[in-house]
Amino acid sequence: MKTKEIQEKKSNARLYPIYKMFSWDLLFYYSIIFLFLTQAKHFSASQVLLGDAFFTGTCLVMQIPAGFLVDKIGKRNSLVFANICMCIFSFLLIITKTYELLLVAFFVDAIGYVIKSVCENNMLYDSLPNGKKRGSLYSTIDGVGASRYYIIDAITSLMAGYLFVINPYIPMFLCFFTNLISTILATRFNKIDFPEKDFKNRESMSEYFEKLRIAIRFSFKSKRMLCLLIFFGIISGLTYNLTTFRSGVLEQVQLPEQYFGIVFAIIQIMASICSGTQNIIHKRFRNKTLSFMGIPYVVSCMIIGFLAMGNPNFTKIFCIILLFVIQGAIKGAYNVLIYRYLNNFTNKEIRGKLATIRNIFYNIISILISLLGALLLHVTDSANTILIIGGFLTIAIILLLDYMRGRVGLKPEKYSKIDLKYNN
Repeated sequence: MKTKEIQEKKSNARLYPIYKMFSWDLLFYYSIIFLFLTQAKHFSASQVLLGDAFFTGTCLVMQIPAGFLVDKIGKRNSLVFANICMCIFSFLLIITKTYELLLVAFFVDAIGYVIKSVCENNMLYDSLPNGKKRGSLYSTIDGVGASRYYIIDAITSLMAGYLFVINPYIPMFLCFFTNLISTILATRFNKIDFPEKDFKNRESMSEYFEKLRIAIRFSFKSKRMLCLLIFFGIISGLTYNLTTFRSGVLEQVQLPEQYFGIVFAIIQIMASICSGTQNIIHKRFRNKTLSFMGIPYVVSCMIIGFLAMGNPNFTKIFCIILLFVIQGAIKGAYNVLIYRYLNNFTNKEIRGKLATIRNIFYNIISILISLLGALLLHVTDSANTILIIGGFLTIAIILLLDYMRGRVGLKPEKYSKIDLKYNN
């Protein structure tokens, strides 16, 4: 490998935690977006969840075009374009006055989100040297970025709650400005996908779809990969929808709006702590790590639903917040480890295509959760909604984990040839 290429990859690896700190997800956003859309923009809770379903539906449709775009123009250029989309999205939220324009904003958000999800983690993985330590090195660097993001998100969530009380538009303007910072940082990555002189040798559309077909076939033939994709879809789909469910529950138990930011800040601080300890969790639980994270995550939703029923009191509210914090702790470790597991035993040739397939699983399951949530919120309250969804997903996770025994978390020599087909 040429010295210049090595230096460019090292530069990308150093920049990645800083980039992720600002751009892993929207800042000044999640702690107040439900309140912003329902109080400042006067949309109903059901409309917000339908908007979430529209967003994830758009993500699903955009997966293959986004994957082809990333392969065609490279990860660095794709990241810049994606972050520009996030800037446009946050600006549209500020000016929107109709539900139609809100859906346009979600459409632009989906484009940026899909492109980022296809190439962000692969940008780091491609920048690391091959070898046995690649997985642990990846999770360490990614964990640093995630931990920093959670800290920044905790601070901005705390600020957003109080700023929302002053003026609901202030947090949204700050969200827009942090997206600008992310865009600038994205331009600082080096292009490592392919040399500029090889522009004409990049994949044609027919070649891309053929390789995608091969990756899809591999995903369904490899029991290990299929199990991980389904697990990723369920937990990540629930995580996405929990933002709306969480705000609905806190509003139902009559927690004042200015305290929403405090709750979200505590959740993100716990996520930050646990994202930094993900290697310890992996070493401690090994092939039981997904069970350790998955079962408490979904069961806690049912408990929250039970607690939120009836008249609110201090004890109920405290226990609900405590369970949300536990979910944040699990989320912190999960969001680093799951990408490590999905990237293990893969090479650069198939990694980008698997990211597209991974996100398709996530989008389909997330859409189903959003639609079910919107239907339930139309006929019942937030407590019953999170209780019912938590019950369904608990059954699904238990059945999946039982099927995963003997198929996931094994030593390399115990996997089948198809599982290791694209091992480096």
